[in-house]
Amino acid sequence: MEGQSNASAAITKPASPRSFLQPMTAFWLAMVIGAALRAYCLVFTNGTGDMDDWEDHAQQVYDRGLVGYYHANSFANHPPFISKVSSLILQMSVATGIPFRILFRTPFALLDAGNALLLFLLLPQNRWRFFATACYWLSPAAILISAYHGNTDTAVAFFLLLSVWLATNQRILTSGAALGASLWMKLPGVLALPALLTLFRRWRLRGVFLLAAAVTALLTYLPALIQDYKVVFANVFGYRGLILQTAAGVPLWGPSVLLFSTLVPIQAWPEEYLRPALFFLEHSWYIAIAAMLLLSWLRRNRASPQEVCATIGMAYAVLFGFSDYWAFQYFAWALPFWFFLRWWFSIPAVSLTSAYLYALHWVFCGNGWLLGGWDFLGHPALPSLVLVIRNLAVSFFFIGACAFLIRAFRRQPVSISAPEPMKDG
Repeated sequence: MEGQSNASAAITKPASPRSFLQPMTAFWLAMVIGAALRAYCLVFTNGTGDMDDWEDHAQQVYDRGLVGYYHANSFANHPPFISKVSSLILQMSVATGIPFRILFRTPFALLDAGNALLLFLLLPQNRWRFFATACYWLSPAAILISAYHGNTDTAVAFFLLLSVWLATNQRILTSGAALGASLWMKLPGVLALPALLTLFRRWRLRGVFLLAAAVTALLTYLPALIQDYKVVFANVFGYRGLILQTAAGVPLWGPSVLLFSTLVPIQAWPEEYLRPALFFLEHSWYIAIAAMLLLSWLRRNRASPQEVCATIGMAYAVLFGFSDYWAFQYFAWALPFWFFLRWWFSIPAVSLTSAYLYALHWVFCGNGWLLGGWDFLGHPALPSLVLVIRNLAVSFFFIGACAFLIRAFRRQPVSISAPEPMKDG
């Protein structure tokens, strides 16, 4: 009887508040630490060379006008909207005395907070969502790209997550508008379009989504296109990234790292193996895009919001795994989406990218606090430890990309949880 009484008491006794409060305390502590680290980067650091480029970009837009600057500089590849906004931020900096680097980076640090919130809202309602959100918010990769680097890539993930969340809440028009708005900042969000379309099971809804995205995007492109569509297409739509190397030609990313880092130098390869390897390297961008589209098509029946986010994360991982065209900040496009994948990919992916980016930033800044100037050209050779982390990261993404494609060829069940009703309009 006493045993039964104790068992009954154990069943009916409410859970201790401490069992809930302790994880929540840790979660909110992580939020505070992540915010403090971003504030530190915004206020005390100078950013990468991209920060200087953006300030010059803003000045040239102000001096020459947008289309005039496109004509004067073929590397002026940023969309019209954010180019104009950067010019306004520069004028605010002059008027207030607040450094341009602070004013320019602050909105993207705030958008990264939006990424964390949307990630939390879209993840399944279990303890993983707290752990995953905290991991994202504390990851050095997310902190560096949003608050230190000095570029717009964090906005890509924000608008894609927002598009998925709005579609989940049956806001089809505003979901499409969110995708269109991502193109105001940068173009790579369009690569997620095939995955986003799987959210809608009827072509009518897909048409509404596409129309809203196209109209929203055109709102800020149209004036420049009317002035000179040729230079806009050449500069903005024609840009495909760069192969990033040190001054001594050491590649920082891509399949070339795997080939040049093997025990047998690529120059010593037999002719029958060398030709396809070189062909792959020369066309890696197009091969990666084709692989992304193939993956999205193979997963077209994975239509729940979480599965769509997983598809987006996989697709960008394929891009990073197969393409030599890469820059530090590109990881921002995919970072939050990797938490919708299995732990065996998400945790190593975020850890390796964070370790690699922080190691590179430490080298180019000359200190772990990331204070002082960014000296990329002054480091033609990379330390051995950084090369080891690079090789591990590149190998992981290449193998992961191959694994995603192989697994995607398996027949996928049809999901019935995609949003159908349309509330907007």
